[in-house]
Amino acid sequence: MKRIIKCIGLFMLVILGLFMMLVVLIIISAFNSKNNRSNESDSGNVIVKFEGSGEMPNFEEQDPVFADTMEEALTVVNPQVYFGEDTYIDQVSYIIKVFENDRYSTMFYLSDKNSKEGAFVAAKFSIKAVNGKKQFALIDIIRQGYSDSGSHKVTPEKTFSIFCQKIQVFDFGNLSNFGIVEGNRFIFGGIDTVDVKKLKIEGQSPTEIIEFPLYGEKNYFWYYENLVSDKPSSEFDIEVEQ
Repeated sequence: MKRIIKCIGLFMLVILGLFMMLVVLIIISAFNSKNNRSNESDSGNVIVKFEGSGEMPNFEEQDPVFADTMEEALTVVNPQVYFGEDTYIDQVSYIIKVFENDRYSTMFYLSDKNSKEGAFVAAKFSIKAVNGKKQFALIDIIRQGYSDSGSHKVTPEKTFSIFCQKIQVFDFGNLSNFGIVEGNRFIFGGIDTVDVKKLKIEGQSPTEIIEFPLYGEKNYFWYYENLVSDKPSSEFDIEVEQ
């Protein structure tokens, strides 16, 4: 009888120990999540939030739906598959840059959800010729939300740190695939408040810097058509010249 009681007691101690470990893991997870949210800040009048984890959407292969223009191609696909809850991004409010060749095109644009919210969007399309005329089908898309939240001051050091963190995600989800030349290491960014005119990544200046307006403020889209480096993006040498 004593042996049975002893076994039951030992069993209860094991169960209690496992329960306590589970509670500790939940607390640690919640603490880390809170810290991550507290680090999501930016400078100026625009608050930027990345949608998703930095990985490209993992959806089932879709049959391409071709249309006469890129804008129309955004509206004829299944919105739940490509846009998730942000179905408004099928509407183009302001085109920043279009890259195009005979096989692909990529359009970077702003899509306004309302007067206070919207998204910076990169959309890539496949191209085919029908009776000598180009048609476009959406094949990939990613968006970065923004909002007008008034003055939000961040130190230059913090701003630069956030800027570098954004660049480090390029090896997740193959973001360089938004370039239209296969094999090129296409790097880009938008709504950045650091002095991009003095930006150098791996000692190289951006191929082009395009200024665009957002909530009355100057913002910038920059890109490297083909960044020359064998390093992963997490190890890039990034600097803003003084």
